[in-house]
Amino acid sequence: MRLYVLAAAFLALSTSTLANTIEDTAVAGLDKPAIYYADIEPHLKSAAKHPSVTLKQIGTSFQGQALNSLKIGTGPIKVMMWSQMHGDENTATAALMDFLSFITADENAQWLEKWQHKITLLIIPMVNPDGAAVQTRHNAQGIDLNRDAKALRTKEGQILMAAANEFKPDFGFNLHDQNAYYGAGKMGEQATISVLAPAYNEAREVNKIRGEAMQFIAHLAKTVETMIPGHLGKYNDSYSYRSFGDTFSEKGIRTILIESGAYPNDPNRQIARKVNRVLYKKTIDSITSQEWKSAKIAQYHAIPFNTKDNWVDLLIDDVTVKSELGDYQIDIAINNKGQSPIIKELGDISSIRQGYTSLDASNLNFRTGNSFVLNESLTLTENKYKELLIQGYSCFSGDINMLENSTNWPVYTCKSVFTSIPSLHAPAAFFLQANGKNKYAVLGAELINLD
Repeated sequence: MRLYVLAAAFLALSTSTLANTIEDTAVAGLDKPAIYYADIEPHLKSAAKHPSVTLKQIGTSFQGQALNSLKIGTGPIKVMMWSQMHGDENTATAALMDFLSFITADENAQWLEKWQHKITLLIIPMVNPDGAAVQTRHNAQGIDLNRDAKALRTKEGQILMAAANEFKPDFGFNLHDQNAYYGAGKMGEQATISVLAPAYNEAREVNKIRGEAMQFIAHLAKTVETMIPGHLGKYNDSYSYRSFGDTFSEKGIRTILIESGAYPNDPNRQIARKVNRVLYKKTIDSITSQEWKSAKIAQYHAIPFNTKDNWVDLLIDDVTVKSELGDYQIDIAINNKGQSPIIKELGDISSIRQGYTSLDASNLNFRTGNSFVLNESLTLTENKYKELLIQGYSCFSGDINMLENSTNWPVYTCKSVFTSIPSLHAPAAFFLQANGKNKYAVLGAELINLD
């Protein structure tokens, strides 16, 4: 069994070029899968107590929640950062709260003094609070804000565009999350950070402004590669007419897209959060020193494009399926999306994808489970669930309301058809046998050793 486990010691990682303090500045309460406006409001108010920070409500969302900006510094070079245009993309918002904490810490006053008369920084930390409230990509109208840069039919889009038009940034940092399955190049590591200098026209031409955005990204890429080698990708640069990044690039803003992605054994993306806050400080330092100008566009082009669906949550490689029509071997891929994950893909998978958890099943056989009939109340603890799995039960029938699941493993009802062979989009609940005995249970993307 090949199980991808990475050392937690990474969280203590430091680089020689950046102060340890920015890496360690993680404000409390944001290590969780969802971040709401109520989570960041205390941090905004705390930052606003600092004499160099101006907190301003710049409007309200469709449902009346506040959209805020924070301005730091008075310098001629203007840097704008915005996050959580998509309500379920939380990582950069947490990193921005960390960065604000770092900026306003008393021990960093000398660092702040070095740049606050050279740079003006504008941060809009949650563009879509309504979407954040229900953890959906879209706003309360069902509109993707990042496809509203031209029509401006949303209040949130209007507010973001008005802020940019008034502030006139020299640099714009468009901060997003990407799904967990991107790879940094074909068969590369997980794309924990992806970057892009967005195109400003269909031809994807490189003018002076876009070229300088590429230089800046190439400069930041060195830091990413130092912290998480092999986990940096370049996002698809197809022109997106309606998107804010592309539109800001059209407007002559050096636009830098940073997409935060997954890292093994890091469900709340705390590794990407750390890298983000380090990059924000690196941005300020590099603009202050103009160090970024020494980077080459060729270094940007050398960053591998990220690859969609390069990773899956669970990859079972070469399991044998015994069928009345003949035996065969197959790979099974499962992604842990939704309450009851299903089989995502069947066939030759391991040649083009990798699994966060991978199992060499070349000596194992696929086997469907039995139905456990509920006729009285049952609370599933992990031990009880495992006991049922050992007995060969993989799904439940009868009165499902009598079942209480207190584990993190998914529960499957037997209303779905569990065929004797793996079926695409079928429930991901089955067994892997060795010598006629169930050796592993598969529940969603969970691989459970029954020995």
